[in-house]
Amino acid sequence: MTTTRIEPTLAAAGEYLRQQAERIEDDPMTNSVFALAQTLFRDIEQGETGLDEVAGLIEEAHLLAVSQRAERLRERHSGARPEAVWPQVQARLESVAAEGIEAFRAAVEQAHGGVVFTAHPTFSLSPELRVAIAGEAVRPGADTRAALQKAIRADARDWNRSITLTREHEEAQAALLNAAGAQRHFAGLIFDVARAQFPADWHGLRPALPTIASWVGYDLDGRTDIQWYHSITFRLAEKAEQLRRYHARVEAILNTHPGADSLAQLLERLELAVGETAIQAAMFSGDLQDPDHLVDAANRLTAEGPGRLTNAGDILAALDSALTAAGDNAALARELLILRAQVDSQQLGTGRIHLRVNAAQIANVIRRELNLDADERSLGRLTLTELSRRAAVPKAVDVNFADLFLEQSTARRQFMMCAQILKHIDAGSPIRFLIAESENPATVMAALYLARHYGVNGNLDISPLFETPEALETGGRFIERLLDEPEFATYVRRRGHLSIQLGFSDSGRFIGQIAGNMAIERIHNLILRAMAPRVPGAGLLIFNTHGESMGRGAWPGTFEQRFDHLLTPWTRANAHELGIRIIHESSFQGGDGYLHFATPELAETTLAHWCLHLLAPPPESAATDPFYTRTDLVWDFYRALRAWHERFFSNADYGRLLSDFAPGFVVTAGSRQTRRPSGAAGPRALRAISHNAELQQLAIPLNTASGIGSSLQRETDRLVDLVNASPRMSSLVQLAWRARLLTSLPVLRGYAAIYNPDVWIAHARAASPEETSAYRGVYYALRDGETALSVNRTANLLSIDLDRFDRLLARLDEAPSTASRHEDRINLHIIHGVRQALMMRAFALVGRLPRISERHDTSLRDIIRLVTSLRIAECVELLCRIFPPSQDRLSLLSSLEEAGGGESGPGQYGYDHIHSQIIGPLDRIDQMLHQISLALNHPHDAVG
Repeated sequence: MTTTRIEPTLAAAGEYLRQQAERIEDDPMTNSVFALAQTLFRDIEQGETGLDEVAGLIEEAHLLAVSQRAERLRERHSGARPEAVWPQVQARLESVAAEGIEAFRAAVEQAHGGVVFTAHPTFSLSPELRVAIAGEAVRPGADTRAALQKAIRADARDWNRSITLTREHEEAQAALLNAAGAQRHFAGLIFDVARAQFPADWHGLRPALPTIASWVGYDLDGRTDIQWYHSITFRLAEKAEQLRRYHARVEAILNTHPGADSLAQLLERLELAVGETAIQAAMFSGDLQDPDHLVDAANRLTAEGPGRLTNAGDILAALDSALTAAGDNAALARELLILRAQVDSQQLGTGRIHLRVNAAQIANVIRRELNLDADERSLGRLTLTELSRRAAVPKAVDVNFADLFLEQSTARRQFMMCAQILKHIDAGSPIRFLIAESENPATVMAALYLARHYGVNGNLDISPLFETPEALETGGRFIERLLDEPEFATYVRRRGHLSIQLGFSDSGRFIGQIAGNMAIERIHNLILRAMAPRVPGAGLLIFNTHGESMGRGAWPGTFEQRFDHLLTPWTRANAHELGIRIIHESSFQGGDGYLHFATPELAETTLAHWCLHLLAPPPESAATDPFYTRTDLVWDFYRALRAWHERFFSNADYGRLLSDFAPGFVVTAGSRQTRRPSGAAGPRALRAISHNAELQQLAIPLNTASGIGSSLQRETDRLVDLVNASPRMSSLVQLAWRARLLTSLPVLRGYAAIYNPDVWIAHARAASPEETSAYRGVYYALRDGETALSVNRTANLLSIDLDRFDRLLARLDEAPSTASRHEDRINLHIIHGVRQALMMRAFALVGRLPRISERHDTSLRDIIRLVTSLRIAECVELLCRIFPPSQDRLSLLSSLEEAGGGESGPGQYGYDHIHSQIIGPLDRIDQMLHQISLALNHPHDAVG
C-alpha cells in the first residue's frame, strides 16, 4: 500500500484513480476504487486526513453530480424555456386546422391522455434540494449554485426519517398546481388557433385538455396506513383548493371585464362553496374513529345549504350563460372558454382521482362473500361467467358513512367511498379504479359487479395492472376473455374505452427492463388485436406507470425519445390501422418526477412536449422498422434475455448481496414500506423501487444493463445488424448501454473487499497494537467470509456478461468508447471510494470499543455486526445508552444534608472519551454516508 497521502479534493482523487488504472495491464487484479478507499482509510486512521476534510470532498463530488443532473434537466426541457416549445405545439395545431374545422374539432375534442402524479418511496431528496435543482435548471447562476451548496451541505437525515403521506400529498399538489397552469396555456393556444382559422365557429369548441391526475392519498396497494377517511379528507381539501382557483379566475375575469355581470352570481356561489368545503375538510381531518365526531362530519358534508356545490355542471352552465352574454367580446370569450375547458377537465378537484387496490383484496370478496373460487385455472372461466351473470342484474344499494365506518373489506370500502365522493363531493369526476397484480379476469369482473352494486359504474374506469411476467404473458387472453363476456363489453362501450395500466417496475425487476419493455409493447398490441373485433369504435386507455429511472423504463434522453419508448410509433400506427383511438397516460413519480413540474417553466415545457406527443400522427417510418419483421430473431433474443434475468434473480449469491449490507445504502424515501410484509423471501421481498435503488447504490444497474451480452451469442452478427437498422431495437439497446455507463465492477468488488476477512488481517499485521486489536475485532465479525464470496461471485457472473456486451457495443454505429466510459465514471468512482473508506473507518471505530457489560444484553460482536450491516444510526443510539455522556449529577442531588460528596464529580459518571473518539465520529460518518447515498441518485436522475 502506498504511503503517499491523497489530498482530499476531486482533482487529486481523480488523478490517483487514473494512476491506479494504469497498473491494470501489469496487474489485472488492480482495483483503483478500492485502492483509493484503502489509502484514504489509512490517512484517516493515522490522523493525516480529518472527517471535516472528507466531508469537503463529498460535498465537492456531490455538487458536481447534482449540477450535472440540473444541466441534463435543463437540456431535456429545451433550456427551461417554454417559448422554445409552445410554438411547436401551435404549429402542430395550425397544421391540423388547415385540414378544416371538423378535423380540428376531432383532434382537440377527443381525449388523448394526460399525466398522473404517483408517489411510492421516491422522495429521497429533501424539498430544499429539489427546489435548488429546479432553480439551477431554470436560471443557473451564482445564487442558484449557492442554494445547491447549502442544500447538499445540510444534514438531510431528519427529512428522510420524517416523510409522511401528508407531506407527499402536499408535494403532489404543488406539482398539480404548476401542471394546471401549463394546461391552461395549452387551452389558450387551442382557442387562439381556432379563432384565427375559424372565426365563426371557435366559440363552439369544447376541447378535451390533457388530463392531470394523482393517486397520492388514494393508492392502497402495498400499504395499510391509508384509511377511507384520509382519502375523503384529501379530496375535500383538494376540492376547496380547486374552488378557490375557480373563484380567483372568475374574479380576475370580472376585474378585467367589468361588464360581465352574469358572472357575479357564480362568484358569490363559489365563495360560499369554498368556505363550506374548507369546513368539511377540517371536520373530516379530525378523529373519525370517534363515532360522535364522524356523525358531525358526515352530517355537515351531506346537509343541504347555500355552500353545497357537488356538480361542476353548475359552474359550466353559468359559464355558458356568460359566454352567450359576451357577444362579440372576443377577449372575454377567450377567458371564459379557457376556464370552461379546465372546469370540464378537472371538475371539482385539483386532479382526477386514481384509486388503487391489490387484486388479492378483491379476491377476498370473491371467496369469502360471494362464495366463488378466485384461484381456479383456465383464467377463471367458471367464476368469470358467474360474476358476469351477477353483474348483469345488480341490486344497487345506497350507502352512508356508517356503512363506511363499519365495513371491514378493503375492496368493498373503496367502492363505498367512490359512491360517497360522487354523491357528496364531486358528482361529475371520472374515477380510475386500478387493480394491481391482475392475473385473473374474474378479479376485474368482480370489480364491475361491485361497481354496479354500489351504483358507481357510470363514473368508474376499472383498470387492471399488468406488470408481473405471468400477467404480461397472459394479458392478451385475459382481455379477450373479459370482452367475450357481454356485460364487460357493454361496460366498455358505455365508458367509450377500455382502461389498462402497464407497470415497468416489477416486470423490469423479474425479467430485466429491456425484456420487460418488449413484453409491454407486445401486450399493447395483443390487447389492440383483442379489442378490434369485439368493441369496434372503443378507445384504449393505456396508463404507463414507468417512474423516472432507467430501472423503471424512463428513457434518459429527450422527452420525444422517452414517450416513443413507452408507447412506440409502431403501436400507435397499429392502433390507427385497427380503428382504435389510444388514450395515453404517463406517470411522473414522486420527488424525482415532480421535478419536471417544480416551476411554472418546467411544467410548461414538460406539458408542451407531452402535447406534441399526443397530437403527433403515427409516423410512416414505423412500418419499415425491421424489429417488426424479423420476429424470429427478436423473440429469440427476448426469450434468451428473459431467461438470463430469471436465472440471475434466483441466484442465492445475488439474494445475499441484496440483503446483507446493501439495504443500508438506501435512505428512507417515502411513507410506503420498502419491503413486502409477508410472502416470498430474498429479492422478491423487496419492492421494485427499493430493489433498483440497491443496484444503483452498488453501481450495478444490472436489471437494465445486463443480459444482452449473454443473449444470442451465436447470432451476434445478425443482432448487431438489427440494432443498427432498427430504431426500436436501437432504442432498447441504447437504454441498456446508458445503464452500462453507470455500471462499475471495480466498485462492486471494492465492497466485497471491505467484507473480506483477509483484508482486515492484512491491515492488522501492518498496524499499531491498538489498531491491530480493532482490526481483529472486525475480522472476527466477518470471518465466515460469505458476504465477500457472494459479492465476488456475483461480480464474476456480471463480468462475463458485460464483457460480451462491451464487445457487441463496440460494433454498433453509435457506441461509446471505452476510454470515455472510464473518464465519465471518475466522479462516480471517487464517491464510492470515499464511501468504502468511511465504512472501513466505522468498522474500525467500533472495533476499539471496550468490553461491554452483560447487563446490556449485547456484545461487542453484536455491535460490530450492526455497523457492518450499515445500521449505524441504530448503533449510535445503542452506544449512547450503554455509554452515556457525563452529567452534572452532583447538582441534582445538592440538597442532601449528609456531609460528603468529595468523590462525586461529573467526569466520573460518563464516557466522554468514547463519545468524542467513537460515538461522535460514528454519527458523523452516518451523516456522510447518507449524503453519499443521495449523491449516487443523481447520475440516474432518480432513486430506484
